[in-house]
Amino acid sequence: MESYEFAAMIVVLLLMFGTIGAKIGTTHLIARMKQQISEVGSVKQQILNRLKVAQSQKDVAVKNKEMLETKQAKLEKRLNRMKKDLGTLEYESDERKKRQES
Repeated sequence: MESYEFAAMIVVLLLMFGTIGAKIGTTHLIARMKQQISEVGSVKQQILNRLKVAQSQKDVAVKNKEMLETKQAKLEKRLNRMKKDLGTLEYESDERKKRQES
């Protein structure tokens, strides 16, 4: 009977050490996974920050483009108005010359 008890005790001790080893291995894996998760989180945050910067730069560029287009339209209107006034002045000048010649 003692041989069975001794063998059973050895088996139980081996199972206990195996359990402790599995627990240590599992704890190590969990710690590594937590580290990887935190690294992924920090990379994600950096990427989101870059995205925000890029979006704000794009918004500024779009607003600048709209402002320049508005200025261009105003200047074109002003140029057309001035061309029209110049045409009127040239016509009046030609009319005066014709009257003076005749």
